Amino acid sequence: MTNWAPILAGFAIIVAAVAIVRLAPNSTWGQELRRSYGIRPSGERGQRTRRDHVRSAGLAAVTGVGLFVTSVVADSFIDRAPDNPSAGVIALAYSLIASILTLMAAVSAIRSLWKASAWRMELPDTPEHRRGLADAIDHLLDGGLSTDERRDYLEVVYLQPQLEQIRRATLRLSRQNATGMPDDYRVQIKQWTAGIRASAGRSE
Repeated sequence: MTNWAPILAGFAIIVAAVAIVRLAPNSTWGQELRRSYGIRPSGERGQRTRRDHVRSAGLAAVTGVGLFVTSVVADSFIDRAPDNPSAGVIALAYSLIASILTLMAAVSAIRSLWKASAWRMELPDTPEHRRGLADAIDHLLDGGLSTDERRDYLEVVYLQPQLEQIRRATLRLSRQNATGMPDDYRVQIKQWTAGIRASAGRSE
């Protein structure tokens, strides 16, 4: 009788990991699963450069090749052990998991290459960047935003999802209300910036 336990366990682990990332991204496990490994950002403000994305694509490609070879080796064990159902099922489980991970590595490599081609500065989540974003948004509302401030804090991508959502929403509202921001929108955005400053803590 075929033992499907290893295969089902492997798929259960993958499904659980995807569910945690999607449903609880800010939990301890979610943050660990979303943590970036391998190529560290080399930009002057801790951001990932175009070269970092290219290097990440190369690392993902090498990893994918290694996983593909692992899958092929596992397939060879299946052919060599027709009379050993347990060994065959284990080899099949390794082969399937390696194939899935190979596909994920290929997707990661393609994504990194796309991000390299459409590169924009990505800022890590630091108190300095939070305060800079809050100041830039307030200056945008008050008409005192400088070119350097727009470049450094608004024409970027924040790796922290909530900061990125606030940045995008503010810019979208400012474009839609170029002649003047309505008071209700202004009050809402000011609440956002106050919350960002409070989350950043006191400056030293």
